[in-house]
Amino acid sequence: MFVRATPESAGVSSRQILKYLKMIDSHGLASHSVLIARGDKLICEAYWKPFDSSVKHRMYSQTKSYVGIAVRLLAEEGRLSLDDKIISYFPDKLPETVHPYLEKLTVRNMLMMRTCFDEYDINWFRSGTDDRVKLYFSQKPAVYPGTQYRYDSMGSFVLGALVERLSGKPFLDYLREKCLDEIGFSKSAYCLKCPGGHSWADSALICTPLDMLSFGRLVGCYGRWNGKQIIPENIIREALADASDCMTNGYRSFDNCGYASQLWRFYGNSFGFNGMHDQLTFYDPDTDITFTCTSGNYRTPSSRELLISYAFSEIIDTVSDSTEEDETAYNELESYIKNLKLVTAYGEKSAELEKEINGKVFIAEDNRLGITEFSFSFGDECEFRYKNEQGEKVLRFGRCENIFQPFPQTGYSDIVGGQSCEGHTYDCAASGAWGTENQLRILVQIIDVYIGTLYISFAYRDGHGRIKMIGDAENFLGEYNGTVNAVIK
Repeated sequence: MFVRATPESAGVSSRQILKYLKMIDSHGLASHSVLIARGDKLICEAYWKPFDSSVKHRMYSQTKSYVGIAVRLLAEEGRLSLDDKIISYFPDKLPETVHPYLEKLTVRNMLMMRTCFDEYDINWFRSGTDDRVKLYFSQKPAVYPGTQYRYDSMGSFVLGALVERLSGKPFLDYLREKCLDEIGFSKSAYCLKCPGGHSWADSALICTPLDMLSFGRLVGCYGRWNGKQIIPENIIREALADASDCMTNGYRSFDNCGYASQLWRFYGNSFGFNGMHDQLTFYDPDTDITFTCTSGNYRTPSSRELLISYAFSEIIDTVSDSTEEDETAYNELESYIKNLKLVTAYGEKSAELEKEINGKVFIAEDNRLGITEFSFSFGDECEFRYKNEQGEKVLRFGRCENIFQPFPQTGYSDIVGGQSCEGHTYDCAASGAWGTENQLRILVQIIDVYIGTLYISFAYRDGHGRIKMIGDAENFLGEYNGTVNAVIK
């Protein structure tokens, strides 16, 4: 459906888009892509190398929005009612004694994130479960269903399992038949699995950013595509009307404008999908703009607020009915996009301290990371060497440049989430920079089917070294959270 066009041909300024992209980079965000369309015109397609249009990306909780549409399509077919009790579809997964709150939990409650669960007793990744659906129903309810919004990711997973139980096929295959094939969704897109065999439907759709943009526009246009109604309009209108109040603080931000049946409301009349590490898609009906971005940002609301609020102030709020072509600005924008690269560690490329510590081995005190010793080697390419419970490890990093390599830790999950896969690791990019005269920063970005970030900070004084690590990912890098005190051997 989309045709590539200049921003000005769609009433958008190339300079404003350029300003937006520069803003992202000025804040050091780990951006992977930004796509913007107005109507059927694709006016911005930006990728930060090594990402490009062919790379399929993990979309995390944007997956929930696909599930929400699939559930409502099944209801439209008469194969379920949104007011059905969820336990009626999973009698084989229930505990011997079913809590009264769980008995009353409906499909609609789950779509609106008003389930009977407040906090889970068990983290499913660490539970060792072989059946995540059964684990969900075994948790202790704490809230009367339908009462109040509380984000329930496992509930969305169970809704995906419901789609698969009723349709007899993976939820993505069901959606392909109903709408995705019609909009040119990638044939190679897929979803990771959970223990028990169901799709990881609350977090693990893997597709291209253009796929996301297309689905975002389909939903934004109430199911209409190329003049054809491929999803009944009422499905999406009713989904948006079934909204929960998700205000959790005293000020208005992107994530508390309302939660509408596996769809997020954003600023103004816009709505869309929201995924961890800042995978975002939204549609603004007032301007007919669809926006998608993929990222690898540390999990904090601040980066998402920047991405969304600036998209409004710099692009959406500046749209006009007609804008004269600006060849100079457009060429500047295209040149900037052409030279985009994945973010690197911020600071100076070198420091005098390198001469003192180069190749020196640091012996570590006992620490929760299990690191017994480490050293640094500085050259055109640098190395961080360390020993942990898995043995000797080497992480190469560039001087304010990324070096692409497999991350040294092995045994991480592959196709089935939460299950260790012997020898398996993830691709990463690592860069280093000096902050002050005695502070080295290393930024490690996991850029694989799984996304994550590891910050390593090394400080040195008088023969004493200290490392602080912060690993941020869904279910890995946990062994890289903590500090190490050490002295030169």
